[in-house]
Amino acid sequence: VGLYTSLVVINGNPAISYYDQTNRDLKYVRALDLNGTNWGPPISLDTVIASGTYTSLAVVNGNPAISYVDQTNGILKYVRAQDANGTTWGSPAAIDGVGLYGSLVVVNGNPAISYWDGANAQLKYVRALDATGTNWGTPTTVDGAFFVGLYASLAVVNGNPAISYWDGSTNADLKYVRALDAN
Repeated sequence: VGLYTSLVVINGNPAISYYDQTNRDLKYVRALDLNGTNWGPPISLDTVIASGTYTSLAVVNGNPAISYVDQTNGILKYVRAQDANGTTWGSPAAIDGVGLYGSLVVVNGNPAISYWDGANAQLKYVRALDATGTNWGTPTTVDGAFFVGLYASLAVVNGNPAISYWDGSTNADLKYVRALDAN
């Protein structure tokens, strides 16, 4: 049942976010030990039909958080746990009306997501205005050339956000871009 998986160590133990293809919803599961030998029960986080694809799991301000796509409504979403293990979760927030291949990372203290805007076929980046991801800024087009930004991966490189991605337009090249500032 697990598609679009993302694996991160959460409070010392491995945890996975994934799309439950059978039930068509977003799930989260955390191991009960540091080696991942025993696992707790999966938790359904968003049960809107076809919600939970392209998951990206990260630790945000001490708690697990996930960016993902609600394909039924075509929305990039974000949800954050209310505790360090991910046993209880807040309500999902809509970030943008589009957004595939998201990559969630903490940038300069706040969560940020790089993603492909499928409607305009462009690479985008958005950063929260606070450390928990309650409020989000306006998405920025990083590469506006047509059909670029697929399979984006976001990281902080030498203090600034950087994104690797695929330029599928005419060159079919791997590309890299780094911001000029820390946000």
